[in-house]
Amino acid sequence: MLHFVGAAGWSDEKVLAKVREMVQPKIEAHGPIEAWIIDDTGLPKKGEHSVGVHHQYCGQLGKQSNCQVAVSLSIANHHASLPVAYQLYLPKVWADDRARRGKAGVPEDISFQTKPEIALAHIRWPAKPDFLA
Repeated sequence: MLHFVGAAGWSDEKVLAKVREMVQPKIEAHGPIEAWIIDDTGLPKKGEHSVGVHHQYCGQLGKQSNCQVAVSLSIANHHASLPVAYQLYLPKVWADDRARRGKAGVPEDISFQTKPEIALAHIRWPAKPDFLA
């Protein structure tokens, strides 16, 4: 399972697009989309080897601790919400450490972005033609 998720050649954007295609009409059957929700989600971790793990604020714990953080965009109405964009935050210490990146398999084209920069990219993303298709 770890290999499938971490090293397989599938596109998370295509998976999210397929889920959105299947689920969004069911949500909208209860009313139009009323909100976009940007969130950063901390996933507590004990070790330091998982990509992006760093001592940072973790919302699940309500304090700073070792965790991974992902920034997401969800669409919602009063009936349900659906994540439509999701990106792991790569802290600067990770982005700048070539050896650590290589060991963890972080692609070369991934660069440091702040959480607000990731959120803005998520907000701009639905304006792309493939989102509207």
